[in-house]
Amino acid sequence: MRSLIRHILPLLASLVVPTLQAATLTCSGTVTSVTAYADGSIFVKPSWNYNALQLCNATTVWKSVPLESCKRWHAQALLARSTRETMVVYYPSTATATTCVAIPAGSGADAPGYLSNQ
Repeated sequence: MRSLIRHILPLLASLVVPTLQAATLTCSGTVTSVTAYADGSIFVKPSWNYNALQLCNATTVWKSVPLESCKRWHAQALLARSTRETMVVYYPSTATATTCVAIPAGSGADAPGYLSNQ
């Protein structure tokens, strides 16, 4: 009987406890500002969100974004800003946001997976 309970109890618990899954988002629009701070933080103000969002940090690894990726993203964001191109940002895993407008402000934003200009 104990063996049966030991096997059935986890199964029942998995049915009752909801699992949280991270969402993926692809956001696109124009960039109204790009800001680089002395600590290396790179922020953009995109048209898809009301707030400035951190993309990365050019001097220290931020949320697993490598420094070289950050430097390239900074250049892409500046290009998108100056040419008014559409910038596409893919978020492979968002902790709380289910829409682009709901991405948390500032450094609360999730790390992007990639950026592209169109």
